[in-house]
Amino acid sequence: MAASTIAEPPMTRYAQRLLLPLALLLPATTVFAGDDVASLEGWPAWVHEAMDTEVPRLKFKRIKTPDDSVRTRLPGKTTTPEAFDDGWYFVSDIKAESPLECYLFTSSRDLATFTDMIAEANIEAVAGSRDNVGNRRVFHVSAGEVAGLPYLALEWIYTTEQDGQTVVGFTKVRAATKGERAYLCNHNHLGYRETFAAAFAEFVAKTEVSDPTPRPFYEEIARLDMSGFGAGIAYASYTTDEDGDIRMYSAEASIMPVDPATIATSDSYSVTFSTPDGEMINAIKIGVENGEIMSHMTLQRNETGNWISAGTLQGKELETEIDGALQPASEWRQMQVARDLFAGDETSAGLLVWTPTVDPTRLLEATMTRDDAEVERQAVLTLGPVSYSGRFDASGNLETAAMTIGPMSLDIERIWSWGFLPE
Repeated sequence: MAASTIAEPPMTRYAQRLLLPLALLLPATTVFAGDDVASLEGWPAWVHEAMDTEVPRLKFKRIKTPDDSVRTRLPGKTTTPEAFDDGWYFVSDIKAESPLECYLFTSSRDLATFTDMIAEANIEAVAGSRDNVGNRRVFHVSAGEVAGLPYLALEWIYTTEQDGQTVVGFTKVRAATKGERAYLCNHNHLGYRETFAAAFAEFVAKTEVSDPTPRPFYEEIARLDMSGFGAGIAYASYTTDEDGDIRMYSAEASIMPVDPATIATSDSYSVTFSTPDGEMINAIKIGVENGEIMSHMTLQRNETGNWISAGTLQGKELETEIDGALQPASEWRQMQVARDLFAGDETSAGLLVWTPTVDPTRLLEATMTRDDAEVERQAVLTLGPVSYSGRFDASGNLETAAMTIGPMSLDIERIWSWGFLPE
């Protein structure tokens, strides 16, 4: 089946929000139960066989853009990279029935939204129209890290009518983003899954391109597993600004199958400024669901010293004044609280957090209760009716977490970090 070529990559908006360790909530999505996302049940035997096809040995070679601004590595026979408004398009014949297409963007993207949009564009290009797609099924979703960048993977299997025959289509997309860089590769043919994953990883790891984003003094990537079906990734970084204040930035992206033929995407961002001792200065949180901005909230003090929680939430304009004597805990402060708790004799610690998607009108009480009799630096974290177990490192930073709400579970594991935090 011929692959699609996207001449003008779709644009997505750039926003900022974090999945707060003390305000962790599962997405409002219903996952289809009892159904293996990666199942080929019901498909013909030849489809099963084709899905095992791989390129025996990938041979990578160095390529560069005509202006020599980008250098990378791709397998197979490549053509001259083509420029578009904010990036470069690469195509390669890897002897996998359909070309490998990769994109480098020199501006940021909403990772989950971006991955879904490119997959949809590929499926429509292969089929000719959305009306010509049948038996559509989510085949695979996953998340991870490559070369210090978080990535998402999405695969669809489907049928389409071509020349009076029913043929099977298979679209694979992987995307990674950090700072002012975004990478994406896609391939449209049954099988070649490991081949495609290896080519994408090499493309991301070996691309040389300038990036104006300052290197943080600490950054990390955590993987989110949602009931074994959905997958997500969370990136967080800490930098020091010109005034010596701490800037925390985080981006989370997830893809969740709602039913065998439907997915829900979520992108969320947060930026928090705090003093070196953890006192919050201001914060912004933005949430994007299925490509639409659903929340855009800010917290900052007014002239009288009170907090103003303002912005839009679920399409409504909101503005609330909160007592300035109250002090919301920044992420930097939350780590200090965890360090002090495990170093002292107290069994629990309380703090206030700003979680506008739960309640934008007030600061919520959160507690951290030690549960480290058998597991070092483990605690139960509670915010309202939600509780989850987490294990911390020596800096007071969350390493792993697990929670369950009804039939859904969420497991978080840090899979990569760079730099140092105070202990």
